[in-house]
Amino acid sequence: MLNVAVYARISSDDGTALGVTRQVEDCHRLAESLGWKVAEDYIDNDVSAYSVKKRPAYERMLADLRDGYRDAVIVYHADRLTRRPIELEQFVEVVTAAGVQQVKFVSGGDLDVGNGDGLMLLRMQGTFAAHESDAKSRRVKRKMEEVALSGRPHGGTRPFGFEADKETIRPYEAAVIRRIVARFIAGESYRSLAAWLDDEGIKTVTGGPWTTTTLRYMLRSGRIAGLREHLGEVVANASWDPIITEGD
Repeated sequence: MLNVAVYARISSDDGTALGVTRQVEDCHRLAESLGWKVAEDYIDNDVSAYSVKKRPAYERMLADLRDGYRDAVIVYHADRLTRRPIELEQFVEVVTAAGVQQVKFVSGGDLDVGNGDGLMLLRMQGTFAAHESDAKSRRVKRKMEEVALSGRPHGGTRPFGFEADKETIRPYEAAVIRRIVARFIAGESYRSLAAWLDDEGIKTVTGGPWTTTTLRYMLRSGRIAGLREHLGEVVANASWDPIITEGD
């Protein structure tokens, strides 16, 4: 009976891990139908296979394959394994050197990496996945640029001084920002301002203490002046009102 490595990955998770859970369940069903024993589930949740960031579970699986602890691999689809052609070649090199010929996919066809035709199809799927990721990345970047040029806010945590919509000013926090700016102009340092905020019990939007870094970022940002920035440059007047104006 083969000792199977099940690999599951999802790029973006909503915190429930349901995406990888479904992948693992489908992989286990395939292993059971083949009479294979799943030795371990290797899961990279909320990790892209297109970026160059490390995937700890994937790296651990490759190490176990090299060392002979696993003799088969099941993945939901080839694009869950990798979206980078160079990484696919590294995977093929590892399984070939280890003598692992059983690499199964729940979806996308049954590819035999032990022969040339199977490898060709796997490489074609890898190339297509890389192209799809590259195209998606371009679309996302273009959309972010479009949003910035229109002056609208982007996603993420709400900024201090604004409500969750990132446009409506939160009066109490806006008043704090004005006091911070006034004291900074008067000569106070980031360190003393951070200490003052902590003494006053004023927290950041995440509920944590203020640091010189968070203060510097806020004061140097064009957001509080009603300016929309993109990639470090002011590109438009913002869709929200400024908290700080030239007269302040």
